[in-house]
Amino acid sequence: MKLFYNKKTEKLIIKEASSSEYNYLKNYLRKKVDGHEWNQNIKMGIWDGLIDNFHNGYIDIGLWKRCYEICRTTRNAFDITNKQDFPINNEIKKDHFISFVKDFYKGRKNDDGDVFFPYPHQIEAAWKILRNRYCRVEVATSGGKSLIYSMVLFYMMKYMKPDGKFLLIVPSITLVTQFYDDLIDYNIGFNKENKNPIELRMEEIMSDKPRKHFGDTNPNLYIATYQSLDNEETWKEEFFQQFYAVTVDECLDGDSMISMADDTLKPIKDVKVGDVVWSYNEEIKEKQIREVEYVYVNMVNSESEDMYELELENGKTVKITGNHKVLLTTNTWKRVDELEEGDDIINI
Repeated sequence: MKLFYNKKTEKLIIKEASSSEYNYLKNYLRKKVDGHEWNQNIKMGIWDGLIDNFHNGYIDIGLWKRCYEICRTTRNAFDITNKQDFPINNEIKKDHFISFVKDFYKGRKNDDGDVFFPYPHQIEAAWKILRNRYCRVEVATSGGKSLIYSMVLFYMMKYMKPDGKFLLIVPSITLVTQFYDDLIDYNIGFNKENKNPIELRMEEIMSDKPRKHFGDTNPNLYIATYQSLDNEETWKEEFFQQFYAVTVDECLDGDSMISMADDTLKPIKDVKVGDVVWSYNEEIKEKQIREVEYVYVNMVNSESEDMYELELENGKTVKITGNHKVLLTTNTWKRVDELEEGDDIINI
């Protein structure tokens, strides 16, 4: 099988394939969601239940490795005709990246005065992100995703694209604030140990008092939620075209129960595209019904020491990581590991 990488559209295009190669890849990348026969939207004719990642032979570049593995399993060739344009960055040398990390984070101590430095597996994850460009990294709860992101971001800013702009998309306003604060600490040090920090000009895009960058230069890092960017009138195509790199983050326990529109409960790991759920609109402070458009999957270790189980007065329980914040009825946010008995949490 021969494929062409289109740099402009970020697609792999099948240029030459036998009938069996073409159809095998097509059938593998076009599947109906699990449990589609029970999906109400399918029964009502609103959705056919099909997720098409094949697109008539125009495949998203992020699926290149899956295509390669399919070809290897079926003993077919996997040939990229323009390998020189393929987005694996062989110019980034691991030794150079490790030297950067050792120099950038040396002499750090956390707020408790203990030595602070990235773990080997965190450095390895950051290097693989830089090298592969299009990838997904699975990080368990408390695995240090903000630290991993900081290594990737700071290296790109220093060696790859000093004048570049970057976008970080997270699932909640809480994480917008958390990433903003973490990146400041990782850049200058918890006690301002770093004498040569990166010029980090951050701006938050969210609905509740976002921190803006002021000055003669534009921000070089935007941190936003999915919801805050879901406005074609405000955020036009030109806005997204300016970014050198876009990173998407998510973090939820798979067994967390989600309130469906029909008032039933379903573990979030079983929620599918097209399902209709109750959500909370933080702008108008009311709950509303929304359809699930995307499902973001991550491997969360529910046995982590940082995972808390909250028992509510109505008997329900919620699993959530301790470093995340929850919204109280006073419209203030509080870290889960700082909650006290009697705190009132907004529960939709």
